Amino acid sequence: MMIELKDPARYHIIESNVGPLISESRMTVYDVLEAQNYGLSLYEISMNRNLTPMQVQVAFDYIEQHRERLQVELDEILVIAAARKRHYDAIAEERRQEIAKLPMTPQRAKLHELIAKNRAQRESNANHSQRS
Repeated sequence: MMIELKDPARYHIIESNVGPLISESRMTVYDVLEAQNYGLSLYEISMNRNLTPMQVQVAFDYIEQHRERLQVELDEILVIAAARKRHYDAIAEERRQEIAKLPMTPQRAKLHELIAKNRAQRESNANHSQRS
């Protein structure tokens, strides 16, 4: 679906060191391409990414002109992001294990009790909502 841009000069793509950015936003064209690859419509992307439909259309037009290059770059970005996530997840797990070895202080014990109580309350509320 094409949208006729009332002021096509208002929104444009800005080439930057982090990739092509959509003007008047913090979104890259890669964000829109990834959402488009998941099958989201122009309006869904607009709502999910806090963009105007015109900004999304400008990104769609740019993607159409540069799809092959952008897809290769997005695939590389996603590989790097996955590796980075694994790295930081491993660090977080190491820290959780280190914390588990520490002696239980009265403050930590109270915190654990509060967390358990809140979890139980959330689960109870969720179960109650499902029955209604």
